[in-house]
Amino acid sequence: MEVLKVDVFTDQLYTGNQAGVVLDADTVDESLMQRFASEIGSPVTAFIMKSRRADLRVKYFSPSSEEPLSCHASLGAVWALVEQNELGGIPATKHRLESPVGVLPFTVEEQGGGPRRVWMTLKRPLFAKEGDVKQIASALGVGADTLFHEQFPISRVSAGVPYLVVPIRSIELMAKLEPRKHEIVDLSRELEVAGIQAFTWGVLEEGSTVHARCFVARADAMENPGSGTAAGALGSYLVEGDFITKDKFGSIVIEQGHLVGRPSKIHVRAERRSGTIHRLEVGGCARISMRGRMMVE
Repeated sequence: MEVLKVDVFTDQLYTGNQAGVVLDADTVDESLMQRFASEIGSPVTAFIMKSRRADLRVKYFSPSSEEPLSCHASLGAVWALVEQNELGGIPATKHRLESPVGVLPFTVEEQGGGPRRVWMTLKRPLFAKEGDVKQIASALGVGADTLFHEQFPISRVSAGVPYLVVPIRSIELMAKLEPRKHEIVDLSRELEVAGIQAFTWGVLEEGSTVHARCFVARADAMENPGSGTAAGALGSYLVEGDFITKDKFGSIVIEQGHLVGRPSKIHVRAERRSGTIHRLEVGGCARISMRGRMMVE
């Protein structure tokens, strides 16, 4: 079976967040998908299948478990299909992707005869203020005074996958976070979130809106260098709280992954009407870094 590795949320090879992509996976059962994902070793592997409800269907597996949704693996899969001309060329209109959490629209921007950026529409975000400051700070391995919660409330935000959005006072303090794995897992289970999306206003690259670090509650990984669903949650948080000006709602740039050696640039755009976010999209570019085949007995 044909297998690709795609570096997502970057235009440079071997940076961003890596995704495995298995093409034509209709005949592969879930137990074999899990074995494939473990063998491929990417944070998430997307298995592409035919769909009766959309243009394609995708299932997602980390090396240890099935995932309900992976935005970066979805974008990587769509990018790979477009590059290989398996979506009928660069689409001029929106297409749809069937995922375990529902059918999600996506769009491909064209540049020079190839894809420039892939956008995926996420679920309308849901918000809730919650979380014990001392407990969260302990899980991040810092004191409570590191958190910037007085000005920017800690919130549970979901745009399909829930995350705890946690503000940090400076980018210097972001570098000092030392997450405690068992506390991240326990806290995430207690609050029913996939992990913690920490952010700060200090940035490393010109044009970025915020700098983020994402700590996930998984046995096989700890820090995610580029998470689309977490970026969607953070972008929604910035818009919902009016923490950025309205003219920036459609051009949010979240930088992430620098401190683990795989810098990512994640684009978020939101439309808000009558005080409510009606549309939320996460986008980025990608590079295919590896092509190969896996044997099926």
